[in-house]
Amino acid sequence: MRPLAQPMSFSRILLCFFLCAHSAPLLAQAPTPAPGAPTPIPDTPLSLITNSAQWRLEQVSADHVRLTGQVEIESDSGIKFFADEIDIFSSPTLRLVATGNVVFTNAEGRIAAERAEFDVGAGTGTFHQASGILSLGPMANRAEFGGQEPDVYFYGNTIEKLSARSYKLTRGGFSTCVQPTPRWEVTSESVIINMNDYAIARNILLRVKGVPLFYLPVLYYPLQDDQRATGFLLPTYGSSTFRGQTVSNAFFWAIGRSQDATFFHDWFTRTGQGVGAEYRWVASGASYGTFRFYKLNQRQAKFTQSGRATVLPAESSYQFTGTGSQMIGTSIRLHQRVDYSSSLIAQQLYQQNLYQASNATRTIEAGLAGTWGGFTTSALFQRVETFTGANTSQLYGGSPRVTAAVAPQRLLGLPVYGSVSSEFGYLPYRQVTDGVVTTDRSLARVDVLPTLRLALSRLSFLTLNTSASYRTTYYTRSADLSGRVTGDALTRRYLTLRADVVGPVLAKIWDTPASGSSERMKHLIEPTFSLDYVPAISNSAGVLTLTDSTDVILGGATRFTYGLNNRLLYRARTLDGSAGSTIQFLTFGIQQTAYLTPRASLNDNQYVSTSFRSKAVDVSDVALSVKVTPSARFDSTTRLEYNLQGEGLHVVTTGTTAQLGQGTTTVNYSRYRRSPTSKPESSLSWSTSVNLLEGRAQGAYALTWDIGRAGILSQTIGMSYLAQCCGIQADFQKFKFPQSSSNFPIASDRRFNVSFVLAGLGTFSNFFGAFGGLMGPGS
Repeated sequence: MRPLAQPMSFSRILLCFFLCAHSAPLLAQAPTPAPGAPTPIPDTPLSLITNSAQWRLEQVSADHVRLTGQVEIESDSGIKFFADEIDIFSSPTLRLVATGNVVFTNAEGRIAAERAEFDVGAGTGTFHQASGILSLGPMANRAEFGGQEPDVYFYGNTIEKLSARSYKLTRGGFSTCVQPTPRWEVTSESVIINMNDYAIARNILLRVKGVPLFYLPVLYYPLQDDQRATGFLLPTYGSSTFRGQTVSNAFFWAIGRSQDATFFHDWFTRTGQGVGAEYRWVASGASYGTFRFYKLNQRQAKFTQSGRATVLPAESSYQFTGTGSQMIGTSIRLHQRVDYSSSLIAQQLYQQNLYQASNATRTIEAGLAGTWGGFTTSALFQRVETFTGANTSQLYGGSPRVTAAVAPQRLLGLPVYGSVSSEFGYLPYRQVTDGVVTTDRSLARVDVLPTLRLALSRLSFLTLNTSASYRTTYYTRSADLSGRVTGDALTRRYLTLRADVVGPVLAKIWDTPASGSSERMKHLIEPTFSLDYVPAISNSAGVLTLTDSTDVILGGATRFTYGLNNRLLYRARTLDGSAGSTIQFLTFGIQQTAYLTPRASLNDNQYVSTSFRSKAVDVSDVALSVKVTPSARFDSTTRLEYNLQGEGLHVVTTGTTAQLGQGTTTVNYSRYRRSPTSKPESSLSWSTSVNLLEGRAQGAYALTWDIGRAGILSQTIGMSYLAQCCGIQADFQKFKFPQSSSNFPIASDRRFNVSFVLAGLGTFSNFFGAFGGLMGPGS
């Protein structure tokens, strides 16, 4: 089982009270002898204790020995005990009483007390007026401690060892702010601890700069020995124009080393409250999953904005999301995915995650996939519902969808390769309005596609491949001449012929002795050609068009695509003279398609602009693509589609990700113009983040802009700062609701969230995506 990321919580800090667990074996081992003549103590394991220049040994009675001075006792295991005076009693049981500047140390930390009493035989004892320091170990996040040692300071009137595995702290507290004046501390009336089982704390109070901030009367903590801590995470406070004041709480349950659960509660002063849970597991690299459920109870609320009063109705809704993957044996994989919200309006009103807020699709799917050599098969159940309005949707998917395929195999030792794929599926396709099916084009389909591929050239500068496919598809329903759905079955058969040529490839290589980053460079010029031909299909008009592009095949179509690719590569220079890696840092391609039969232009999915066409054309737009990747820290891709028949630029899409110093920036821009008379549709998304002070300071900004139509849809600013033992994280978001719907009581929402970070205690991002992922859930 693979360990999950590890949140820290109150119960992890409680481990500091366990230091005295090592006290029992203290006198069970012979102390390190000091110079001088040994003084035997009958019937005790202390016969090796001797007089020393630092302390004096006094035989008070037959069963009582007193050590005074700068007393030091050390065991072979590295445990040490210091005190001004230690009295050792051997009757009726072996006991130890240490007074004056008592210090107990081991590899994990130390305890200091005014007085300590131990019953060595029973393994019990008490520290009076005690305090100590414990290391949280290598699993602690050092960034939370400002780069200092991850330690916890604790104190109490008494720390009692009740039994071999039970302890009690009375009237004390703890803090990970190990400095003369801690910035924060947690105090408690009493804590009873059963190691590797549970702890019960009473009257918990969190103070920051001496100011009481958070109180709980009773807390129960399951305790585990794998350093994954169960407990309450620090709450998050927020403010929203729509929700009012908000408080989010979470409880983290470390079920095991490779699975955990988090339980959420959100309270909104204006609109109600919600509860949810998240479950995660990681069994291996191929077996993992995360599932989240959230239920929102929204109450009726009134809003007044720009002089207009609106009422938000009371509503109960829920959301279920998650993905999972599980290996069965070595060849079969089970996968699941769910993204379902009972109310898309509620999702848009509350979500801070822009993807979830704009997602108008409900998805439920589960499937099995297996591979045995060159044979693959899969079975999938999928239900997808996409909403086109508040009460209208389109339902599609597969219930089920079963596929089988044989990978290309060489035939008879010739340069001929054969493959076959097949599918059976029941494909629902329904239009739904107000929960009622208004149109149903659902059908069952069986599809078989054998393919032969012939490699005609093996030259390094010239590649020539040809292929032939013959597809047979059986549909249980079809369309009549007027396009209406009928119950008549239909079998469609058609042949596809294709030829691909790359080359002749021209190459030039030259050395770059003056460059500090490359040894040599290479330029490749690759002409490309492809020819597609589909003979006439007699019954293609009877095929019901669903969502699969293979159903939209127009027979009697021929197209010829030609292009030119330029590739620039360099071999990286190394300091030790070894061969460096080859990096393709620039790719420039241009492509166009000539339609020898104009109807072939109506379903050419090589071009985005195909969907803009209202009629058949002879040639496609010219597509230009550029990809720049000089290093792993910079990547940029741009695509243009330009119409040469006077319509100009149809498509512009570009995306760039750059890492500059400690910051990362991503920009994506798209512009579509469907016709010369239509208004361009443009959008821009930009996100940037910076990581400073070795991870102790982080900042982020994100923008989503629908240029020319709806304006700026979302802006988010986030930050987090961690000092030596505490910190803060906060974000601010302005979100614009859809203007085309009357279901939103206000036009936009301003959201603010803030949470304190105490070193060693957990924090979290709430269910609606607070903090933009700066800290993440359960960090």
